[in-house]
Amino acid sequence: MADMFAMVNETNQLDDGFSAEEAVLPVQFYGARRGAATIEPLRRLMVAMLVDAVRCFQTKFGARQPATRQEFVEVRSWIFSDEDKGTFSFKAVCEALELDPKAIRKGLVRWEEKRLSGEKPRMMIRRSAMPAKRISR
Repeated sequence: MADMFAMVNETNQLDDGFSAEEAVLPVQFYGARRGAATIEPLRRLMVAMLVDAVRCFQTKFGARQPATRQEFVEVRSWIFSDEDKGTFSFKAVCEALELDPKAIRKGLVRWEEKRLSGEKPRMMIRRSAMPAKRISR
């Protein structure tokens, strides 16, 4: 019985070490993430759209085949459009991802100018070094 009282007293000493102000409730810790599960897929889609657009802009720049040239024209139009209609406009995607659309456009214009002057500028977005996983066979 004496051992039980000693354990209770030991626990009380531990409780004295933490004040109520220092305690963090799970709701406080995870509160900012509430809704993240529903937003994360949309965010990933927007990142993929932006990465694909920049990659398409750079790889299809100067294309001679009509279909490939058309893809470049479409992506250039999307990136440099000032229309802010819809969830997936370039401006809306950048704002959702907290990116500056003007900075991305400026970087692409500089890249384009270097290409036109005969330089071989670095790609802004390169392929991942990690091999793609096969999901199904």
